[in-house]
Order: sequence, then C-alpha cells, then structure tokens
Amino acid sequence: MIFCANLGLRDWGRGGRFGAPDTGSGGSSPINQTQKAKDDAEEDALKAYLSEVSAKEAIDNVEANLFQGKIEDLLEEVSDGPSFPGPISEAFYWSNGDVIGIQGPVGSGKTTTLMKSRLRRAIEMPRSTIDKVRRYKVLFIRETYRQLWSTTIPSYLEAFPKEMGQWSGGRGDPVTHKMRFEDVHGPIEFVTEFMAFGDDIIASMRGVQTTDIVLNEADTMPVDILTVGIGRIDRWPAREHFDGLPINLRSYGQVCCDFNAPDEENWTFNVFHDEEHRTRMMEELSADLPEGVDAIQILFFLQPGYGETGCENLQNLSPTYYPRQIASMKLAGRGDMVERLVYNKITYMRVGDPIFLKHFNRRIHVAENTLQPISGIPLSIGLDQGFKAAAVIGQFIPSGHHGYWRLYAELHFPKERLLAKVFGDRLAELLGDPRFSRFRVDGAWGDMAGEQGSSLADDENENWNLLAGAAAGITIMPQNIGANRINPRLEAMRSALDAPIIQGNPGLLVDPSMKFFIAGMTARYVWTDTVDKNGDKRKIPDKSFTEANVIDASQYLFLSQFMANGMSPNSIPNDNGRMGHNGGPALNDRRSAIETAYDILNPYGD
Repeated sequence: MIFCANLGLRDWGRGGRFGAPDTGSGGSSPINQTQKAKDDAEEDALKAYLSEVSAKEAIDNVEANLFQGKIEDLLEEVSDGPSFPGPISEAFYWSNGDVIGIQGPVGSGKTTTLMKSRLRRAIEMPRSTIDKVRRYKVLFIRETYRQLWSTTIPSYLEAFPKEMGQWSGGRGDPVTHKMRFEDVHGPIEFVTEFMAFGDDIIASMRGVQTTDIVLNEADTMPVDILTVGIGRIDRWPAREHFDGLPINLRSYGQVCCDFNAPDEENWTFNVFHDEEHRTRMMEELSADLPEGVDAIQILFFLQPGYGETGCENLQNLSPTYYPRQIASMKLAGRGDMVERLVYNKITYMRVGDPIFLKHFNRRIHVAENTLQPISGIPLSIGLDQGFKAAAVIGQFIPSGHHGYWRLYAELHFPKERLLAKVFGDRLAELLGDPRFSRFRVDGAWGDMAGEQGSSLADDENENWNLLAGAAAGITIMPQNIGANRINPRLEAMRSALDAPIIQGNPGLLVDPSMKFFIAGMTARYVWTDTVDKNGDKRKIPDKSFTEANVIDASQYLFLSQFMANGMSPNSIPNDNGRMGHNGGPALNDRRSAIETAYDILNPYGD
C-alpha cells in the first residue's frame, strides 16, 4: 500500500510538518485556522494508521518516502528520455527481448545503462488486473557473494541508493531491496534481489520466482546459469495478476547479460556472436508456444571498441582513460587483455606462458578474410593421431631457396573420441569441399606413434596412420625428421613464424577460421614444468589443452619442408655464400685474417 498520496508521508522529516502550526504575527487568521484544521485532520489520520500497523511497517514507509524525490527524478528522466553513452546502448536500454546481451570495452557505460533499464522495465510492467499495482522483481546473480559485493552491488547502488527503499541483508548473505513509488499510471512495487549460485546452480535456483534475471559479467559464469535461469523468469507476480489481459501481455520476463569480449569457447560467444546458433535457439524455444504469444527473441548489442568509429561513452571519459589502460596492461605483459577489454575483440584467455608469445602476431599471421588455395600448387596435410586427432591443410609456396606457408583449414573434434577410420572419413569429406576438391594432395605427415611397430605407439595408436589414411584416400607418412623430439618441432614452427616477408607475404599466413590453431598460438599452447628422473626441473609444452593437438599436427606439416639434417629452408641464403662484409661483395682480394672454414676430413688442421 502506498501512503504518500493520502497521508502526506512524502513530507515526513522535513521539519515542523506535524508540530504546532506557525501563526506568525498575524495571529489566528482564517487562513491559519484552515491550515490548522487540515493539519489536525492529517494528524488524526496518521494516528489512526499507526494504531493499525506495527512500528517496523511505519518506519519502512517513512524511509521509503524520504527519498521519493530521488525516485521522481528517475521517473522524470525515463519519461523525458535519458541520456545514453551511444546508440548501441540506447537500443539495449529499450529492448524487451527475452534474452538480451550487450558487449563492449571497459568504460563503455554498458553496466550503468543496464541498471537504469531495470526501472524502465518496471514502469512498463503490465498492471495487475486485481489491484492495478505493477509488481516487478529483478534478480542479480553471480557465482560468489564476494563478486556481488565487489562489482555488481556498487554499480546497482549508484543507480538506486539503499535509502530509496528497504534494504535487508549484508555481506556474505542474500540481499533484498524493496522500493514502492508511483508514477502517473499508478503504484509500482520494485523488488531487487542479489544471489550467489555457488557450486550447485540447479539447487540454488530451485524455487526462484522473478520477473527478470541479470547476469552481470555473464562471460564469467557457466552456461547452466542461462539454461536454468530461462525457466525462472516470468514467474513474478503470480499468474492471477494477469487474468483477463490479452495473451501476449501475460508474459513479461527477461534474461539480461552484459560482458566484455569473450573467449571463442565461452557460451556468450555461441549464444550471441554465432548468428546461426542464435537463430536455431530462438526457433527451438518458440516452437511450442501457444498461438498468439510473441516468438522468443535473443538479441545482441555490440558496442564498438576503442579506436573504432562510434566508440561509446567517450564524452564521459578523460582523454587518457584508454591510453592509460593500454599502457598498464602491456606493462603487466597482458597484451591479450588489451585486445579483449579495450579494443573489444574476441580473443583467448591465457592459461599460462604461451610458447610462441614473441613470435606469433595475430595481426601479421592471421588473414582478415578466408584464404583460397593458390592454383598449381598441391595441398599438404599435417596430422596428429589419437582419439582426439587433428589435421591441418596447407600449401607451401616456394620462392627461390625460401618459401612461405598458407594454412587453410583445421579438423579437430575435442568433444568427441573418434576412431581412426571415422576421423579419416571426416577428412575425406573436408577434402571434397569445393575449396579443395580440385587440388591434389602432395603429401601427408603424421606422428611416428601412429605407425605399426613404432616404439612410440600405444595400443590405441598403432596402425592409426594406415587406417585414417585409407579412409581419407591419402597416404599418411610418419614424420621422421627430428625423430619426434620436441625441439626440432618447435624450431620448425618458429622458423615459419620468423621467416622474412617474401613478396608481401609473411612466413606463415593462417585462415581466420582456424580457431584452435589461433587459440593455441595466442593463449593455450603454453609451457609447463616437469621433473626428470634426476629430479631436475625443465620446461615442456603443456599437452593438457586440446589446442596442442592442432599445433602438433601443424609442426609435422612444417617439418616436411625441412632438410634431412633438420635445417629449415629459410636458413639457406639466396646467394651462393656470404661475401665480404655482412654478405655483400668482397671488399678486396685479400683473405680474411680469421679463417673460419675447415676440412671436414681434417677439422683440427693436423
């Protein structure tokens, strides 16, 4: 029940409202007598009210109405049209989609816009057909209460201070904030709850009934919170409050997400960035809806990154805000965070120290658009055996004594355990794609452990090269160069990455579709520590991440262009030998005083 309209509670606490009337120097004038009668009537009404309610209820109503002015300011802002960081955030603010997400760089104003949009949602809530009250509840969810109190709750309180309503709960516990106010259309009950789901999402969400759910920093949560949360929205208030309304107005609920650029393996990437996947989800969710109900909408709002046209909220940031962010992240050795948090680019979260951190540059080694194979040059394939097998298709483009690599596609299924023949069948299907079908395969190289009789083979790997190759219609040869030692394989990759630019082409150019390869090079093919039999610690590649399988396949491919002695073709000079200073023409006819050549049959000159 709202009392500000009939009891004047909005004026409580402003001084002298319920004390003796101020008659001033004019004494007991008719006007003063009228005012006194009005005050007496209000005081009688107040006493009658207080006699029927508890002290706690009365205090709650007093506290709620002390800040009615703040609510009125917010309501006026909504009705007049609030200011926005930019057009993308404005579209997000007004959206009533069933699942909506906004992605932007740090400082883009997305979280503030999200908070303000909750009041707009409360105002547009259908009125109860029982008592005309709009009842709106929003649930903010994070994994831990520490996360709620460190980021989500402070952002919420900037928009809705505690004093605007009744605040209950403290750190480490669920929190509820209840506000009651009116606009020109009548009363509104606005309830906010904050909850951490902990280790058991399903158990923590059991019994939850809410209108909307907000997933602040959604990319830090598991996908289960979305799948479970969809079933908990549109459950407040009870169904009887919608009786008599048109069927399309009896449903009012939303899952609202905000996040920074996610990893490509993150569920927010699949739900929002993958348009095909998003469309399929909407169709499946809408398939069994009753006639007359609006189709389910999953909407995505992508803000431009820093440096892009239309970057939002710059008007509210200092000119040094983003340059300072970039400098601090680079000083910390986290260039990947610059791409994700400042430029708003999809990237990969590092799981350790990347092996090729100083060699691989995404802006140099990854093409902007799909690469097409070059006519007249055969394809080459690198493979890594096992139930988590991988294959990489590429071309080596010769140029004099040198050359460069182009990689076009990868084949890897980390969520499946495939037998050799099944993997070979899928490789054959890929090679039959119009992009590759007119090219012959010049060679395919795999792990020595996939050979029958190999001392490196496990039972599960023996004959793998033979079985997979037969199914794919190619011959897979064991890569013998380097005898499967890790150092030659790492050098083969480093050689391609560090090769000089040849006719405008880097030593390695990768198709942008090769997400496992790119993820491995930037974040997931990392060093780990191991201890040998002597107790000495040394660094080796960490094979626990699935991207290592694709990187291994590419290493076997790159080794195919190495000489038998393990030397890279890029190590051969273009001329017939070094001459004079730094490889230039001889300075004169005199021999150098320092003789570096030696007779292989008499190396010590005896």
